[in-house]
Amino acid sequence: MTAIRTTPLHSDFVVEVHTAIPDILNDPAAIQELKSIWRKSPVMIFRRQALEEDELVRFTEHFGPCDKTVRKDIQSPYHPEIIYFSTLKYADGHFVGGFAGGEDVDWHSDQTYQVRPATGAILYGTEVPRDGGDIYWANQYQAWEDLPKDVQELIDGRSGLFRYAKRYAMLNTLELKDKAKANTMLSLPDARHPVVLTHPETGRKALYADPTTLESIEGLSEEENARVLPLLFEAGGHPSLTYRHKVYNGDLMMWDNGCTMHRRDNMRLDQPRLMKRTTFRLSADAYCVPQA
Repeated sequence: MTAIRTTPLHSDFVVEVHTAIPDILNDPAAIQELKSIWRKSPVMIFRRQALEEDELVRFTEHFGPCDKTVRKDIQSPYHPEIIYFSTLKYADGHFVGGFAGGEDVDWHSDQTYQVRPATGAILYGTEVPRDGGDIYWANQYQAWEDLPKDVQELIDGRSGLFRYAKRYAMLNTLELKDKAKANTMLSLPDARHPVVLTHPETGRKALYADPTTLESIEGLSEEENARVLPLLFEAGGHPSLTYRHKVYNGDLMMWDNGCTMHRRDNMRLDQPRLMKRTTFRLSADAYCVPQA
């Protein structure tokens, strides 16, 4: 096959990949080439895709095993590996999927509050609202490099305490309105992860400091945490390392939560939206995977 063509969208951090995913599902060489591209560019955008759900699952599992949510209310009724984010409703009035509110959590990385987070993510837009809902990614390799040297020396090699309760306080009112589900999430044990991750193949370091869950850095005094954490949070979402993506129908977006953060603009609830999401586990031998 010919080499896969890409176009940079933000330095080498985000690239558009010019290929139809169904055409490469059974092409090991193409998948290997995509993995090589992803190693350098942790956000990949595939436009104008037409995927069946089984194809989305098959594509995902080329990169790692799918992580199935315990929340049955947001799962696809056809493939439990897929969850829905939507403003649509079933005939009984219930939302199709979850996260239907117009607001969103600010800069974050997914599952940082879990002891063993799954860090690979794919979001596929089958019905995208005309207004709002733009998605942003921030380069955490660059965030690390931009930190002052004294801060780098202070945090490198240390672990942070990550807690779901901090994120819960920031979530919109439609998320986890079921108290039983909320209590289940709030009872999760605290997670401890390095606040600086190193890619095992490239040696690049990435900041891993989710402002929605990181409570403190172990080994630092209360005063040091009060000084350093705001610096990390500011660096992580700095405009200079941010890519803003206007999502269109058929866009498939793939990213590595170990070296990126993301957020979304407010959405119009009076416009249809259906996004299909897979989350998958990446190998610590080949990716920035947080391990305590």
